[in-house]
Amino acid sequence: MSKTVELHKYLFCSLLTVITLCFPIHVEAQLADFGLGTQPAPEKLSAKGYLSLNKVQQGSQFQIAVVVEITEGWHVNANPAKEGLIATEITLPDVPNLTFGEIVYPEGDILQLGSIGEAPVYHDTITIGIQADLSQTAPIRSDMLDFQLQYQACNDEQCLLPDVLNFSIPIEVVSIEQAVQRVNESVFANIDFGTPPSSADEEGTLARALSGGRVWLAFLLVFAGGILTSLTPCVYPLIPITVSIFGANESAGFFKSFLLSVVYVIGIVVTYSILGVAVASTGAVFGQIMANPWVVGFIALILVSLGLSMFGVFEIRLPSAVQNRLNTVGGTGFAGAFAMGTVAGVIAAPCTGPALAVVLTYIATTGSLFLGFWLMFTYALGMGLLFIAIGTFSGLLSALPRSGGWMYILENIFGIAIITMALYFLKDVFLPLQDFLQNSLPFFAIAGGLVLVGLWLGKLTQRFSGISARMQFQKACGLLLAVIGTYMFIGGIQQPAGPHLDWVYDEAEGFEIAQREDKLVMLDFYASWCAACNELDHQTYADPTVAARLDNYVNVKLDFSRTSETTEALTKKYQIPGLPVVIFLDADETVLKRFTGFVDAEEMLGILDEIESGRQ
Repeated sequence: MSKTVELHKYLFCSLLTVITLCFPIHVEAQLADFGLGTQPAPEKLSAKGYLSLNKVQQGSQFQIAVVVEITEGWHVNANPAKEGLIATEITLPDVPNLTFGEIVYPEGDILQLGSIGEAPVYHDTITIGIQADLSQTAPIRSDMLDFQLQYQACNDEQCLLPDVLNFSIPIEVVSIEQAVQRVNESVFANIDFGTPPSSADEEGTLARALSGGRVWLAFLLVFAGGILTSLTPCVYPLIPITVSIFGANESAGFFKSFLLSVVYVIGIVVTYSILGVAVASTGAVFGQIMANPWVVGFIALILVSLGLSMFGVFEIRLPSAVQNRLNTVGGTGFAGAFAMGTVAGVIAAPCTGPALAVVLTYIATTGSLFLGFWLMFTYALGMGLLFIAIGTFSGLLSALPRSGGWMYILENIFGIAIITMALYFLKDVFLPLQDFLQNSLPFFAIAGGLVLVGLWLGKLTQRFSGISARMQFQKACGLLLAVIGTYMFIGGIQQPAGPHLDWVYDEAEGFEIAQREDKLVMLDFYASWCAACNELDHQTYADPTVAARLDNYVNVKLDFSRTSETTEALTKKYQIPGLPVVIFLDADETVLKRFTGFVDAEEMLGILDEIESGRQ
């Protein structure tokens, strides 16, 4: 009898143990479908480091190789990455007596990423090389070098959130008398440390020039990058400013116009050189600085002020007391040109093309104040060539006929362009400016009508100064309509074609509306660097049938482009492993359905059918 009882106890305990172990897993799996379980973001790559020597002598040079294994079906962005994407990047440790030199990243394979277009990526296995120098005073000991690898893994359907992988490499420091030998030669055979390139294309890459020691080529490429940047749209507002500064002075001769132009460009050069030193000193990334809403707002304010001055609302001049003071030290012309040049450098700052992005990233990585100053000096000098040419020959404008107020027409058109550019900068900060844009023929027809009516009412042959108050009001209304119409046209081209959803950009506000109007909620988690997110906007949400169905929902779009306390809280609350993620909930925040990755219009309609049938 006792044996039977013991057997029953044993079976009961065994069954209880199995239930205890399996039940939480089962429950967590079910909860995960509703976004309530724990879903840690899977690591899609691994990294392992190798040294070129089995031991490192004091005062010697050596190399480091980082072999990165990427999970099949996934890829990470190459370095340098396509503009707007997050590059795969090694963060070097800060170790006394150890100096790091060039970092050699492999070339990426070109991949078509939907609406983003072609972009270089890494997949399978890559090897990154690093040069290093050990000082003669390094202590003899064994140590660990702690590295970080920043990356963002994506597949055809989704992009995981940007992540950092930590890994360590052991190093043994020995005296100069102790023998060492080369190791891991097969690994380092895949890295080209400063070897002359085999093709003209490789010779033309800025990253290789910077990392390969070809300093003259690096400076040449940076100079060419500055010239190309001066031809980008966001530099256009500086052209009329340059004309207004130098062309307005009819008495200035050719030589004086040239000197004024050079001083103007020196102002730009000073701004960018200081920027290079600041980046080298702090390691700040220029693109992140320019993404700050306060910085964007300041630039927009400058542009609006310059645009109003082009309309003749007011003149941008130094105070008379300052002008008199400057007259005593050589006149206001050169000082004013230099001051406007420094302002122009700030206005042109968002024009960070691929070359400038590579330069600043390299400066931030090396921390070299010398390179930071002179590379940015060279870049700004290249960008300033256009303004030297414009400033030098702008005096010829005075020789052109002035009948019909053609100069006023030119100034008014430039003013419209400048203020339109200010609105374009603000659209990513002030979301209503982005929200109403559409890519449709009726929208463009309205934009064109506003431009035509605005130009008719705007009295482009006249300036604000010197006309009656009634005419000023009419001119202001006309110019405002012209600016709005131009912004609608330029901004609408970049929007997905088709219907436009009425988005809410705050989670709490979305649920308040849902409770008030008794609607379901769709949370769309997206980021500007997420290709699949763009596909959802351009293909799925733009489908007329899908858009019509989603009009009955409160559609909330949550931006994960930059990490903040809000995004971290939302990531934890909704267990966001990667992007895009779309979650459907009721007004009480009960999860009805969620999916990760891209779905086409037909799949989205099926999901909506499933949700709505379950509610009946």
